[in-house]
Formats: sequence, structure tokens, C-alpha cells
Amino acid sequence: MVRRAAVVEPHVLQRNGAVRLLRERGGLQVVHGTDSLAGLLEWMRGRDERHWPHLLVAELLPIAPAGGDLRALAALRRAGMRVLLLSSLDSRHDVRAVREAGVDGLVSKTDSEDVLIASVMRVLDGEQVVTAAAEAAARDDSRIPGLSPQESRLLALYADGWSISAAAEELGVRPDTARKYLSRIKQKYAAVGVEARTKVDLIRTAWRDGLADPEA
Repeated sequence: MVRRAAVVEPHVLQRNGAVRLLRERGGLQVVHGTDSLAGLLEWMRGRDERHWPHLLVAELLPIAPAGGDLRALAALRRAGMRVLLLSSLDSRHDVRAVREAGVDGLVSKTDSEDVLIASVMRVLDGEQVVTAAAEAAARDDSRIPGLSPQESRLLALYADGWSISAAAEELGVRPDTARKYLSRIKQKYAAVGVEARTKVDLIRTAWRDGLADPEA
């Protein structure tokens, strides 16, 4: 049986490279390549199910704030498609969201072509695959400082748009204490080489480390 695949990748050169690799090294029939899940769904609507891909190889990060990609991903999986996330894995929060929504494979863009093709074959055979590089990237704690529970909670609230006064009240501490927490958070991130001097820096860091939800 000819096994069919589709590629979703926003960057043209990377998309073309993945298509070539799946065809030449994987022996797959790549039926469609596009820059978004919406583009794939639009293509599928005009074709008989017998021509739909068995496998989707996709870069799905960052997740769109409205959550449309996660709903589309769930719909594709209900239709029986297997999904392999091929990603730079920059945001742990988004990685967790995609894994919870359901993917069959997780491959880092730092993995070799051999690893990617082997992972594709295993996913098509019904296995769940997470490469060592992908697992390391998804859980990489080398740039996460040891925040206390109160500091983590404050950072999450702050990244979600709470003022220092409102966050302090939520935590049951004085605003001056909350400001001290914030100062320590910045110092701890600086100690592991992470830029966290501004509010924007802190918000991006909280999103990256899975402490806050970008949709919030």
C-alpha cells in the first residue's frame, strides 16, 4: 500500500526540504504541502477521503492564540490521521498544549534526517515516538532558575496581566513583598543567562517556561 503524507511548515525552504526527504528517503507519496493547518483542511475538503494523507508532518508552534490549530489537529486525528510534530520546540507551553491535544510523534529540528525518517516509519506503524533531542528540548531546565512556589505564581500572574498590587493580594502578601519576589525572579533568570529585565522579557520567559498561557 502506498502511504501518503502531508507537510505543514510555514517556511518554504524547510517545507520543500521535508517534502523531498519524505519522498526520496521515506518512499512516501507527499500529496500536499502548505504553510498552515487551515490550508491543509481546505485542500482536503475538495478531495475524496481515499486521497487524504495517512500522516501529517507539521510545525505547529507557536500555537495560534484563538486555539484554532488545536481544534483542527483534534479533527484530523478523529479522521484517523497520524501526526508527527517536527518543530524547533521553542515554547514548552505550546509543546505541552500540542501533546495534550494529541500527536503521535515529536521530533526536534535539530535531529538528523535519519532520525526523522525512522520516526516517520515508526509513527506510520502505530508507535508513539519522542526523540531524545525532542524530549530534552521539551523539558530543558538548564535555563529555568529555581523559583520558589510564590515566585512562580507571581510570575504567572504578572505574565497574565495582573498588576503587582492585584497579584500581591492574590498571593496574600504586601505589594512591597511582591516587588521583592519580582526582583529575585529577575536576578535568578539573569544568573542562568536569560534576559528578564523588562515586563515584556518576563512575559516571554513565562510563556516559554510553561508558567503562563499565551492565550490568557
